[in-house]
Amino acid sequence: MAWVDGIRGLKTGRGGAMPRRRGDEVAFLPAALEIMETPASPVGRAIGGTIIAFFTLGLGWSWLGHIDIIATASGRIVPAGRVKVVQPLESGIVTAINVQDGDHVTAGQALIQLDSTTTTADRDRVAADLAQARLDVARLTALRAGIAGQPVAAAFAAPADAAPILVERARAATLAQEAAQRAKVAALDQQIAQKRAEAEEVAVTTAKLTASIQLLDQQVEMRRKLMEMEYGNKLSFLETQQKLVESQHELTAQKQRAEEANAARLALEGQRAQAVSDYGHQVLEDLAAASQKVAEHSQDLIKADQRLGQQTLTAPVSGTVQQLAAHTVGGVVTPAQSLLVVVPDDVPLVVEANIDNKDIGFVHRGQDVEMKIETFTFTRYGLVRGHVLDVSRDAVTPERDTAGGSAAQRAGGDPEAGARDHPPSATPTYLAHIALDRTTLMVDGHEEALTTGMAVTAEIKTGRRRVIDYLLSPLGEYVHDGMKER
Repeated sequence: MAWVDGIRGLKTGRGGAMPRRRGDEVAFLPAALEIMETPASPVGRAIGGTIIAFFTLGLGWSWLGHIDIIATASGRIVPAGRVKVVQPLESGIVTAINVQDGDHVTAGQALIQLDSTTTTADRDRVAADLAQARLDVARLTALRAGIAGQPVAAAFAAPADAAPILVERARAATLAQEAAQRAKVAALDQQIAQKRAEAEEVAVTTAKLTASIQLLDQQVEMRRKLMEMEYGNKLSFLETQQKLVESQHELTAQKQRAEEANAARLALEGQRAQAVSDYGHQVLEDLAAASQKVAEHSQDLIKADQRLGQQTLTAPVSGTVQQLAAHTVGGVVTPAQSLLVVVPDDVPLVVEANIDNKDIGFVHRGQDVEMKIETFTFTRYGLVRGHVLDVSRDAVTPERDTAGGSAAQRAGGDPEAGARDHPPSATPTYLAHIALDRTTLMVDGHEEALTTGMAVTAEIKTGRRRVIDYLLSPLGEYVHDGMKER
C-alpha cells in the first residue's frame, strides 16, 4: 500500500494540505480513500445531545414538577340515609306478600303479613286478665267505700270498656261479699245482745236476792231472840235460817253467772271488732294486689300489642322495594332475616368507600375525589367528581354490605353465607362517605342517572409531591429493607 502512503503524504506533507474533494470526486476514489475522505455524520452527535438535553429537562421537571398523591378506594353508591332493611323480630309463617321488587311504597304501608294466631291469642288472654283485674279494683273499691259507711251499690263503678256480663258478675260478687260481712257482724251483734240481756236479767235477780237476804236475815235474828226468850219455835227458826243460806248461795251463783255473761259479751265484742278489722285489712290487701295486677297486665298488654303489630311488616320510609326475599305464602321466616330493603325517596346519593389502613392517615374531610363508575367506562363517559364527607374513627371488618345489609342477610338469613363472602381473615378497613357533585352521566347523548348499588372506584387526592420523590421512593425502600432478609 505504498501508493496510499504516498497519497497520504501528499495530503499532509510539506507542500500543505490538499483541498477537500467534492462529493463526485470522492465517489471515484478507491474504497479506502473514499472512507477516509468522507466526513463523519452529525446525526450521532445530534442524538447524543438530544438525549442529554431530554435527561436534563426530565431531571429538572422531576425536581420542579408535582403530581397528585392518590388513595384508591372501592365502594358502592348508597342513599345518604342508607337503605332500610325490613326484618321480622321472631320466627313466623308468611300469610300474605303485598309487594314485589320495584314497587313504590309509602311509610307505614303493609309489606308482608305473618301468621298472628298465637300472638292474637296471647293478646286476648292478657286483655281478659287486665279487664278482670280492673273489675276487681272496682269491686274492692266499692267494698272499701262500704266500710267507710257509703252505699256499696252506688260506689261500684265498672270500667267503661268492660263486658256487661262481667260487670254484672262483679257487681253481684261485690254485693254478696258485702252482705256476707254484714251477716257475720249481725250474728255477732245478736250474740252480744243476748249476753247483755242475760247480764241484765242476772242483775235483776241479784237485786231481788239481795233484798230477800236482808229480810231473811232480820227474820232469823228475830226468831233467835224469841227462841232465847222461850217464846219461839226452834223448827221455825231453823227453816228461816235455811232459807237465808239458800238465798245467799243463789246470790253467789247469780253473781258468777253475771261475770260469765259479761266475759262472754266482751269476747264477742272483741270477735266483732276483729272481724271488722280483718275484713277491712283483707279488702285493702286485695285492692293493692288487684291494682298491682292492673299495672302488670297493662304492661303485658303493651308488649302483646307490640308483638301483634310486629306480625305486619311495614315500610319504615317511603321508597322503592328491592331484594325481596320472601316469595312463598306459608313459608317460614327466621328472626332478623332480611326479607326486603326499601330505598328511600328524595335522599341524596353518596359513595360509601372502604379506605385501606395504609391510606387512612392521609384521608380527611373535604378532600377532592374523582370517581370511576364501573357501569360506565370512564375513558368514554368521564369521571364523577366529589369530596369526602366523613371518615370513620374505627376500622371495621368488611362483613356489612355497603348497600345497607350484611352478606348473611343478602343470602336469605344464612350466617354461613356471610362467612363465605367475607372470611374472618379479611383485612379491616375504614368507611368513608363521599358526596357526589352530580348524579348523572351523559351516555350516548342523554342523561343517565346513577343508581344505588353501582360499584365505584374512588381516587381521593390526599396531597402532592415532586416527581423525583415518586421515582426515588422505591429505591429508598429497597435501600432501607435490603440485606435484612433471613
